[in-house]
Amino acid sequence: MWKPYSSGLGQKPLESKVQFYFPWNSVFTYSIQWKSYQEKVEVLTRDDLTIVVTAQIIARAKENELYDLQMEVGTDYYEKIIRPQFRTAIRNVLSAYNMVSISKETPNVSIQIKKNLLEKLTNKHVDIDDVIIDDVEYSPSILRAIENKLTKQQEQEQMKFEINIAKRDAEIQIITAEGKAKAILIEAEAQSKAQKLLSESITPKYIQLKAVENPNNKLIILPGGKDGMPLLLNADSVK
Repeated sequence: MWKPYSSGLGQKPLESKVQFYFPWNSVFTYSIQWKSYQEKVEVLTRDDLTIVVTAQIIARAKENELYDLQMEVGTDYYEKIIRPQFRTAIRNVLSAYNMVSISKETPNVSIQIKKNLLEKLTNKHVDIDDVIIDDVEYSPSILRAIENKLTKQQEQEQMKFEINIAKRDAEIQIITAEGKAKAILIEAEAQSKAQKLLSESITPKYIQLKAVENPNNKLIILPGGKDGMPLLLNADSVK
């Protein structure tokens, strides 16, 4: 209650009921409910890129300090003390981040902005509940650059995938070739051993026996062949 011709500004808030006062007096109305205020701020990031950030702050006047708030600021306290500090805090905090990292760091950004505001608004008779980053807008040129970068990253990942597949195929071919080479080597060694065993087992006596035992040859066996071998003649050729 404001009584300009008597007691001045009342130090206690009026009770929540119907109040009667003289027309030369007046009442200053404050909402003590939490209220959301939204700001859209242009920010220059750490890497010198410009973005537009939309953020909300949830604040209210402190009920037990309304007298001081009215005396020092007035009912437009948001416009006079919260809004300038809020916009400045947004710029200061986000200027420490690179553009590409802001979207991932919004929770930390919100916490830092709130902390900054609580320090700046100490003893200003207002409460700050929360700060929320609603949106981050990029210029068309930045969006195209980001899209091109993502496209190149996808192409690189695809190339890496294809290279890995090619390496695996090459490794499989090498393993298969090595396996075939080992198989051929084993077979060659086996044949060599078999031939060696066969050559060692074929003696003149063995050859004489096989020559005599052959039922398909019409032969006449005469003694006195070369190297002790029997002399074998085709009977059809003898006349």
